[in-house]
Amino acid sequence: MNYEEEVMTDGRFGRENPFRVPDGYFDQLTQQVMSRLPERTAHDEQPAQARRAALRPLLYAAASVVVAVVIGVTTYFQLRPQDEETMTAATEHVGGSYIDEAADYAMLDNMDIYACLSDN
Repeated sequence: MNYEEEVMTDGRFGRENPFRVPDGYFDQLTQQVMSRLPERTAHDEQPAQARRAALRPLLYAAASVVVAVVIGVTTYFQLRPQDEETMTAATEHVGGSYIDEAADYAMLDNMDIYACLSDN
């Protein structure tokens, strides 16, 4: 508020505060407020935040156990031995048939392979 508005407001309403507090109002205020409050019980002694803070370490422990179990199960299923058919198919590719399949895929015949090997 600038100075002109303040002067105009003072001229219109004056400087005196129109609100009054009754005599002796604050003498008994504390006792009146305390009498209106509910009585505390044993359950109220520990607020909700304190209860949550007490449960927090248990929640962290439970979460870490869940993470460990998930990692363990995932690792077990990834590293478990494959079934016998898959193992047999994998060992067949290690032999000569793997090289034959690679040569067929690259469309190399024996002359091309020989030419590649003799250049070195």
